[in-house]
Amino acid sequence: MKAKTFENLIRRVVREEIDYALRREIKSLKEDLRDEIKPSIVEHTERMVEVPQQNSLKEKIMGKKPFKKQNFVGDSTLNDLLNETAAGDTNTQSAMAPVSLSEPFSSGAPLPMDTAGMPAEVASAVTRDYSSLMKAIDKKKGL
Repeated sequence: MKAKTFENLIRRVVREEIDYALRREIKSLKEDLRDEIKPSIVEHTERMVEVPQQNSLKEKIMGKKPFKKQNFVGDSTLNDLLNETAAGDTNTQSAMAPVSLSEPFSSGAPLPMDTAGMPAEVASAVTRDYSSLMKAIDKKKGL
């Protein structure tokens, strides 16, 4: 049994030495590859071409409004952000506004639904009054 134990001990030592040597060699090979692959940055300053300033589509359509910067707060970063926001067109006054601030968001009344082009069964399901059904569901749940 001592010969078998000795053999296993030698195997373990050889395995550890091989692992150590392989790790060391792999590490050096990786460093060599990194050195070879490193890109060299070359800056070209031969010819500088000035690109004309392009106006945005919004400026072409709407025109450019003169905007006077204001000092809203003492923090310069926040002040710059607020000035950028104030200079933007929020588009709340036009007919294409996403939300009309002059009218309430929801009155609770059912919204009108255009059912033109829908099959009769679908139009009936879309425009049906579901309040009695919802009351029955609430009653069943105990609400």
